[in-house]
Amino acid sequence: MSSPTTPLPLPPYNYSYTSIPLAYGLSILPHAYGLTRLMLATRGQISNSMPRTNLEAWKSKLPTHLWNQLARARGAHLNSLEVFPLFAAAMVAGNVAGLDVKDLNGTAASFFLARGVYMVYYIGVRNEMMAMARTGLWAWSISIPIMALIRAGRKAAENSQ
Repeated sequence: MSSPTTPLPLPPYNYSYTSIPLAYGLSILPHAYGLTRLMLATRGQISNSMPRTNLEAWKSKLPTHLWNQLARARGAHLNSLEVFPLFAAAMVAGNVAGLDVKDLNGTAASFFLARGVYMVYYIGVRNEMMAMARTGLWAWSISIPIMALIRAGRKAAENSQ
């Protein structure tokens, strides 16, 4: 029991819904990186009217290592957009099922860490050994929302009994 001078402990803040737009923002970072590098390399001579053709249009004009890195940045961006709905579904399902706030917050933090490391590896990979590590990071990063969805399903089943 608390006294008038001792505040009641507050429950942890639920960051899970806030984490959804943050996860989308995280998926934009590789695109921003790639676009900035491309603009610097081309001195701004890229097409704004046909932006999805820029990378291919400059393939023969950029150093191979730079073009490859820009292509990997695009791949990291697209992959992040592909996994985003899975993460968003896990956060919503976890809340609806009544998963513990600490579980949801931990899931979001783990996802951000895994995806951040994955994106750095994806953009920086230069050999097949690193590519295998990147694949492992990808598997780790998608297993986080998948496991959260499984926990949410189990919790929902418990709640319905």
